[in-house]
Amino acid sequence: MGKLDKILRVNVSFITSVTAIGVATLAVADEMWAVDAGSDNLYLWDSDTGRTKYVIGPLNPSPTRFLTPVSMAVSGRGAIYVQNNSPSGDRGLSSVDPRTGRATYIGPGLGIDGSLSFGPGGRLYGFDDLNRLGTVSLTTGAVTRVPGAPRSPVIYGMDYCPDEDRFLAITSAGGGTTPDLIRIDPSTGFVVGFLDTGILMDNVPRGLAFDVDGNLVLTEIPGIVHILNPDTGRPIRTYRGTTPTPQGLGLACRGDFNRSGNINFLDFLSFQNAFDTGDLSADYDYDGQLTIFDFLEFQNAFNEGCR
Repeated sequence: MGKLDKILRVNVSFITSVTAIGVATLAVADEMWAVDAGSDNLYLWDSDTGRTKYVIGPLNPSPTRFLTPVSMAVSGRGAIYVQNNSPSGDRGLSSVDPRTGRATYIGPGLGIDGSLSFGPGGRLYGFDDLNRLGTVSLTTGAVTRVPGAPRSPVIYGMDYCPDEDRFLAITSAGGGTTPDLIRIDPSTGFVVGFLDTGILMDNVPRGLAFDVDGNLVLTEIPGIVHILNPDTGRPIRTYRGTTPTPQGLGLACRGDFNRSGNINFLDFLSFQNAFDTGDLSADYDYDGQLTIFDFLEFQNAFNEGCR
């Protein structure tokens, strides 16, 4: 009998009772991976409240590395990539370990202010130095421009909408100006739609990503969060968060434990095996130990699924 089996058999009545009173709902529907330029930490962020749930760790322990992560993309299998624009030696694409937060530099090629998003066919998209849309190599960071793609407006966040086969992106703004929500055709790089958000910003936008409800989460310094209707571009609600403003956002798919791209019973088996062997990859509440609460956290993540 494995460690998890023993815990579950002993705690059946406990699990039933905590589920009934709501303790089992540790995971939230809008849990996201996030990173900001202030702390350079990867963390789990709640877009419903603007609160940091768990700090995973810095992109690099050195305070001189990865100073300005400006965009994040999360694949359907939970792989995390970050675009960084300073210092010059770290400018470009890096992969990020979701268990530790550590960044591994891949290579340059991305524009300084552009954004990243996974798109059609699971390919990573970004912008070159002329702000033209292209696919991004996961091994070199180089951008291969979409044929015929023109220069796009400077944007500060984008995410892919598979139902439309369009990228939704937020344009740059500044004090006293309003950004636009634009739609970009991934096959041509052309902007095919503009929507005025009507948001009078004090600063530039910092991140844009879909939540599990199909709304867009837009962040703005200092700690402002706007939940946008993607069909109208207008805010559903705006509030001030309690943590540093994320510059990179991506919906966390923590239920796909074995990174297969699907959520099924094999994820439960993989989680149980990690738990039984003392592998801290099963530490889903990030308290440094394996307890029944990690199982409850994983169960909720599994039940929420992924987009």
